[in-house]
Amino acid sequence: MRSTWIKAPFLVAIMLSLLALIGCSKAPVQITSAKVVSGLDKGSGNFDRVLQICFDKPLTSTYYHKIAIITKENVKITGFGTLRPLASDPDNKCHLRNVYLYIHKDSPVDARQLIKDYVVPGNIRQVLVQIYNEKPQGKELPIAEKIFTDL
Repeated sequence: MRSTWIKAPFLVAIMLSLLALIGCSKAPVQITSAKVVSGLDKGSGNFDRVLQICFDKPLTSTYYHKIAIITKENVKITGFGTLRPLASDPDNKCHLRNVYLYIHKDSPVDARQLIKDYVVPGNIRQVLVQIYNEKPQGKELPIAEKIFTDL
């Protein structure tokens, strides 16, 4: 009787662990479009360059993303961050990301001015968007990746 008592909690723990792993998986995502949008700013100067990333369906989980924007003059802006479900518009398939928020310690000198001068619609040679379930710790492959050209 004692050995049955010890096995039962162990089996329950294993079953709960398996259910937790199955229940925590995120829905797959498919990137449908990405483009630089201007003209959303109403005078502040902080939202005059926005990257719009669209998916085949609205996000229902939080994902990590990396981007690389290359202009026709070879100005390269890279960045990363999280994409969360849109609480204020849960049916929206597109996320707007302020391009200035992608500036980080390894960005080019005067990155803000480079973005203002060169990251404009019609001047983008390539945008790479990579989506991950979590922030990559090493060489994890993205769960979704797409390159858009001549934007």
